[in-house]
Amino acid sequence: RTPVEPVTLGNPADPPDSVLRMQDTGKAFVAVSREILPTVVSISTSRIIRRSPQDNPLGDIFRDWFGRENRQSEPEVQRQQGLGSGVIVNREGYILTNHHVIQNAEDIKVTLYDNRYFEAKLVGTDPLTEVAVIKIEGDDLPVARLGNSEELEIGEWVLAVGNPLQLSSTVTAGIVSAKSRNIGIIRDADAESEGSYAIENFIQTDAAINPGNSGGALVNLSAEVVGINTAIASRTGYYQGYGFAIPVDLAKKIMNDLIEKGYVTRAWLGIGMRAVTEAVAERYNMDRPRGVLVETVMDRSPASRAGVEVLDIILEIDGEGVNQPNEIQNAVALKSPGETVTLTLLRNRRERTVEVELGQRDTGREMVREEEEPGMPVLGLNVDDLNSTYRSQLNLDEDDVGALVISVEPYSAAFDANIRRGSLITRIEDDPIRSVSDYRRAIRKYQEGQVVIFHLRYQQNEYHAFVKMPE
Repeated sequence: RTPVEPVTLGNPADPPDSVLRMQDTGKAFVAVSREILPTVVSISTSRIIRRSPQDNPLGDIFRDWFGRENRQSEPEVQRQQGLGSGVIVNREGYILTNHHVIQNAEDIKVTLYDNRYFEAKLVGTDPLTEVAVIKIEGDDLPVARLGNSEELEIGEWVLAVGNPLQLSSTVTAGIVSAKSRNIGIIRDADAESEGSYAIENFIQTDAAINPGNSGGALVNLSAEVVGINTAIASRTGYYQGYGFAIPVDLAKKIMNDLIEKGYVTRAWLGIGMRAVTEAVAERYNMDRPRGVLVETVMDRSPASRAGVEVLDIILEIDGEGVNQPNEIQNAVALKSPGETVTLTLLRNRRERTVEVELGQRDTGREMVREEEEPGMPVLGLNVDDLNSTYRSQLNLDEDDVGALVISVEPYSAAFDANIRRGSLITRIEDDPIRSVSDYRRAIRKYQEGQVVIFHLRYQQNEYHAFVKMPE
C-alpha cells in the first residue's frame, strides 16, 4: 500500500488569516467572560407550600422549563426551592432577574462570583414582561454594563452567563438566531384573553441555556448585557438548541419603574391586532403581506381619539416597519404614558400618518382622573383598584386591600400632604378603603378646608397623611 502523506496547512509558526481570526474571537470570549462573570449572581429561593393530591404538578410552565421546584415524595407540607441567576446593575446592589425566579419566594439568597453571600430584598416584579428586581446591601459590588438591544443584529456572537443545572458561573457561546420572538409563555391574568397584554419580544439565541440560567446575562462581544435569559424551547425541559432572552432595553425601562415607583407605569395604545396574512394583502392590493391589521379599537382609547380605525393596517411605528403585533407592543412598552408615537397606516389603499398620545394601562383600561368625576374634590391623586399584577409587583397578599396611588400631581393637596406614589390607601378617617369606589365615597363626605386623615401603607410601612380639602 502506498503510504499517505500528511497534509500541512501552512507553517504552524505562521498560521493563515482564518486561524488568526478564530484565535482573536477566542480571546474576545475570554475577555468578555472575565468582565461579565463577577457581575452574574446565583439566586436561591424557598417558601413553604401546602399541596393537595389533586394539584397538577405540570401546572406551571416555568417549572418544567427551569426546574423551579425540588419536590419530595408526597408530603402535605413541602418546602419549595428554586435556583436561578441575576445580574448586578449598579453599585447600590440592584439586581435584574426574572419574575418566575423569585415568584412567591419567602426568602431570597444571593451568592456572588467571589462566594460572598447576601440576603436579598424584593424591590418589585412585573409578570407581564417576566422582569424582576431584587436588592442586596454590600460594598465593592461588581457592576455589569448594559448595552443597547435595539442595535443587536442577527448572526452576532453572544455569550449566555448563569448558573445552569447547579453549575455556577457557566459561560456558553452562540449567535443571535432571531429577534422579536413571541413564544406564548407569559400570561396576563387580568386581561380578557390570555396573554393579550403580555410583552413578548424575545431575542432568540443558540447559546446553550438550561434550568438555572433564568435571570442571567446575554452579552455581546463588547461585554455589554443585551438581554436577560428567560426561557428555552424544549420538549425535555433541557437545552435543545433554542433559548430566549428579554431585550435589555425593555428590561431597563421596567427596572427603572420598579426601582423608582415600586410598580410599572405601562403605556397604552388601546387596539387589538394580528399579523397581515396573504389573503389580507391580496384584499388590500398589497405587493406582499406586511404590517399589522387592526382588529379592534377600544372605546375612549388613545388610538380611538387619534382616529385609528378597525381594518387599518399599521405599517410603521415611529418610522420603523412592523410585521408582528409584539413589535408594536414592545415599541409601546418602551414609552411612558403621555408620550407620543407616530403610526403609518394603510387605509383604503392609501398611506397616512397619525400621532397618538399614549394613555396609561394598568388594568386593561385607561385611568380615570379624579377631575373627570363630577363632585369629586381635586386632591391631585390618581388611584386604582388592586389586581393580581399590582399584587405581584408590590409583593402584596390577597388579604391586602386598599386603593393604590398611581400618581400624585405636583403641588396638589396630596403632594403637600406628602402622599407617596405607590402607596396603598387603607382608611380615610374611620372609613375602611377596599377599592376606588370606597375612596370616592369617602372623600365626597368632607367640605373644603377640612383636614382629613389618610391611613396609608408604603412598602409594608404604615404612615398617615393630613390632607386639607381644596376649595
